Amino acid sequence: MSVLIEVCIDSLESLPIAQRAGAGRIELCSSLATGGLTASAGYMKHAARIATVPVYGIIRPREGDFLYSSDDVDIMLEDIHTAKLAGLNGVVIGALGADGKIDEVA
Repeated sequence: MSVLIEVCIDSLESLPIAQRAGAGRIELCSSLATGGLTASAGYMKHAARIATVPVYGIIRPREGDFLYSSDDVDIMLEDIHTAKLAGLNGVVIGALGADGKIDEVA
């Protein structure tokens, strides 16, 4: 059985270290100290250019909970478009309803 190791990083310096350590996938974030936020467009583009494993960008517009307003969702949609244009392999999203269940609409 093989195991895919995903490593969350919030700096380009961490990318080659994670790859050398065996990461098979990168979750690209900024501000891991706050739980991870969406990376800038420039950071996404550069990571996509230098990575040797798939890179997925976290889509999280703000710190705090995962209960997103319609404005938050609009921002997230723009960030998803930015991730695609930057050349990332995909995105990672967490959106919950007030009941703690997945917010499928968001």
